[in-house]
Amino acid sequence: MNVRSVLEYVPCFRGRLFVVHICEELSAAEALVDALLDVDALHEIGVRLVLVAEGCDTARLARRAGECEVHAAVAELPLTEGGAAVARVNEIVERRQVAIVSSGTLGRFDAGSVELAVALGAAKYICLQTDEIPHRSGQPIFAIRESEVQAGDCEDCSQSSELLQAAEVCRRGIPRVHMLNGLQRGVLLDEIFSEEGVGSMVHADSYREVRPLQEDDIPELLSMIARSVVDARLVERTYESIRDNLSSYYVYTLDDTIVGCVALYPYPEDNCAELGCLFIKKNYEGHGYGKAMCHFVEDKAQALGFEWIFAISQSAVEYFRDRLGYSELSRDVLPASRRSVLEASGRSSAVFGHRLV
Repeated sequence: MNVRSVLEYVPCFRGRLFVVHICEELSAAEALVDALLDVDALHEIGVRLVLVAEGCDTARLARRAGECEVHAAVAELPLTEGGAAVARVNEIVERRQVAIVSSGTLGRFDAGSVELAVALGAAKYICLQTDEIPHRSGQPIFAIRESEVQAGDCEDCSQSSELLQAAEVCRRGIPRVHMLNGLQRGVLLDEIFSEEGVGSMVHADSYREVRPLQEDDIPELLSMIARSVVDARLVERTYESIRDNLSSYYVYTLDDTIVGCVALYPYPEDNCAELGCLFIKKNYEGHGYGKAMCHFVEDKAQALGFEWIFAISQSAVEYFRDRLGYSELSRDVLPASRRSVLEASGRSSAVFGHRLV
């Protein structure tokens, strides 16, 4: 687990409420101990928690929670009792304890559990199950927008009915719904404190986003690209140079954490634009984020009416040529001002171009 990610998320989660639905099979498994230790860690940093035991038995869950020294209390009424049960759960949560309540029925997304999450304004509904997370074409689904599920994009997914139910929970007002394999050790913390996660998340908000760079982001951007500058893969940039061209830069974010950047430098006199400063943090390579940012700036350039876009690189030849389908070009096609800067740098960079119209 990345310690920096943990430190970034702690203030975001402190005071938030998570509803954790524990499936009946997991409540009898030894792996439940690991999940409860994760629950205790979350409670220690200020996350408000409700544990829903699937079915009617809270005694076993309460006993295991006590063994793990979780500061918990049982809500005597099952959620099938409606408003009175919700009020009792809220009372326990408000006195800074972890509330344990039974769903009173079977199912991961039963009406009582969902109503509870909505009534308490939960930030997350987390389902701890004993089977693997949903897959599509043999690949795990780590994140999918509620609208994609609604549009039928999950028809070829495993556990498609559960994904549809999770999407409905999002539509009820819960921003994030997580489906986790509770048999996996440390799964709860690994999911919560990493941008990529280890489970399947159905989300209603913008989990992945390309947005304009803000001035407050510049120190992080400089720190992020520093290694590539040392390795001579990126041109050195200063705080002032980025600030003066702020509108040219964009960042790729996961859960509001910056994991990549790209820039679009316009040359209106030559009816073209440059794709520059393309960078993805090492831990996030191989997920298609770089390609997504390239397509983003291509669309921007096309919307501005430019006929073609170019990139200059000495280390990403295969990426632009083979992955993005850019053509290798002569330096003579560059705008005169850009060509003179490149030649003055002494770098043996290649030029790649792509027509937009």
